[in-house]
Amino acid sequence: MNVLPHHHFWRMSMTTVLAATLLAGCGGSSSDSDDDASAELPSNLRQTQLGQVEGTELDGVLAFRGIPYAKPPVGELRFAPPRPAEGWEGVLDASEFGNSCPQGGSVFNGFTDSLEEDCLFLNVYTPTEGEDHPVMVWIHGGAFITGSGGASYEPSRLVEQGVVVVTMNYRLGVLGFLPAAGLPEGNGQFGLLDQQLALKWVQDNVDAFGGDAGNVTIFGESAGGHSVLSQLVSAGAGTGSEGLFHKAIVQSGAYQPTQIPQEYGEAFIGAPVVAVLGCTDAADVAACLRDESVTTAGILEVQGDMWFNPTWGQGMLPYSIQSALSQVGGASFPQGVPVMTGNNLNEGRLFLALDEISAVLAGAPDPVDTPEEYEAEVGILLASDPREIDAGQVAADYLVADGSGPLSTPVVTDPDDPDRFSLALASIQTSWRFACNQLDQAESLADQDVPTYGYWFTDQEAPSLFGPELTPMLSFDLGAAHALEIQYVLNSEATMQARGANDQQLALSERMIDHWVQFARYGDPSSADGTAAWPDFGTGKQLMELSPNTPASEALIAVDVAADVHNCAYWADPPLATDGT
Repeated sequence: MNVLPHHHFWRMSMTTVLAATLLAGCGGSSSDSDDDASAELPSNLRQTQLGQVEGTELDGVLAFRGIPYAKPPVGELRFAPPRPAEGWEGVLDASEFGNSCPQGGSVFNGFTDSLEEDCLFLNVYTPTEGEDHPVMVWIHGGAFITGSGGASYEPSRLVEQGVVVVTMNYRLGVLGFLPAAGLPEGNGQFGLLDQQLALKWVQDNVDAFGGDAGNVTIFGESAGGHSVLSQLVSAGAGTGSEGLFHKAIVQSGAYQPTQIPQEYGEAFIGAPVVAVLGCTDAADVAACLRDESVTTAGILEVQGDMWFNPTWGQGMLPYSIQSALSQVGGASFPQGVPVMTGNNLNEGRLFLALDEISAVLAGAPDPVDTPEEYEAEVGILLASDPREIDAGQVAADYLVADGSGPLSTPVVTDPDDPDRFSLALASIQTSWRFACNQLDQAESLADQDVPTYGYWFTDQEAPSLFGPELTPMLSFDLGAAHALEIQYVLNSEATMQARGANDQQLALSERMIDHWVQFARYGDPSSADGTAAWPDFGTGKQLMELSPNTPASEALIAVDVAADVHNCAYWADPPLATDGT
């Protein structure tokens, strides 16, 4: 028998009693609308369509945490589309975050496994006063195998600008994204369907928290940014996400836009997992998988270090992101949804840093410190590219230090630099996986007449997320690595200062918050005070550079500048393996 966590206990509190008294004194009846009921409640008590929730006030921000938006995805609902949560009696104590969805331990969660499947919760942060605020819904990243919408994010500074912020959990890894024959439709996409249901909850309930359901922006980073693009595909295809949001921000989410065809996913991802779990010959594959334990000796053990990506070809993704961008077979993005999209200067360094820290903690040597290791890692990285790229030639090209090679911007300037292998590998990952895809996507969106705004985050001294214990383990600087821009928008000033942010970086953070809020409010991220006009990408092909060293009034750069830095001409026509190699 499962014991419900503390945040699930319903309780009668003084605010509940007061609310009941107020409603009784006003002659309230069961036919009164939720809006009327909420108007009579204390500010930290709100009436949703499922029941009342009681939050807490934190430094002028009202926080409502751990609100269930779906039934627990257990039993028959494991490996199945989510279903809306059921209502409750009394008041839900929304002072604590809900469980994170099952995931293995990592640097970002303190190396602690999460095993609770009852995890489909969301959190709402709202100003203490006012109504019809724009709404921003954050979709967390983590390679679709880790993360949550919980304590890592501190949206107080967005809320202080008059925005309601919602964060969410969604199913991860095997439980959220396993494509397998024998599972219900939507398999390979269950985590995206969770997100979609959370967005429906926002439409139904955010007005009770002072938000405007007609002005919702979805935003996310990495897997969260990829999720934003996937929700845009669904909205364009009419498969469930249409009308659930009105603007979209894609932070470092442009990777793997071809996604995974359902048939390929079932054959090369799902079938091996099903086999290891002993369910291949089961009369009912879904029932067999539902009997497996979610532990490091069960589903999480099989999952291991696998990375996941949504599949396309059924369910909410009838076609891929790339097909929508290219308008293949009539596929398109919803033209009425403005998109802000960007990437970081040194995206790939985060992934090498994670490998290096893991190696140090395991007592192993630096994973990329010889030519052989470097070339092998380049081969592994590029193996998923359908163009059959000559990984050996790419590895060699990225080590040319005298400018004589094919790169428009050499990556290695000192042939004896001990970090040259790490920096070259990181640069390949930055350009091939993120930056050049992002610039291509901005072009495609602008060509479809989608209002599009591009940014380029280049703070190479950005505060580290690893803390004083882990950062010294790195043999190279993180620079403007993957995920480091998130804190500039979704962490408090105190948190940034604790990580070492200086005054210029705090000023950049305030500027970025202004851009994000202006976009959420109006669909145009130009600064509120007029100091940084940010034109549509289709007008002049410019990006907004986000750097503490660049004045806002001088921050617009030609897209060709970023394309040259990231060697995008090289990646548009990379060296290909010849027959027989």
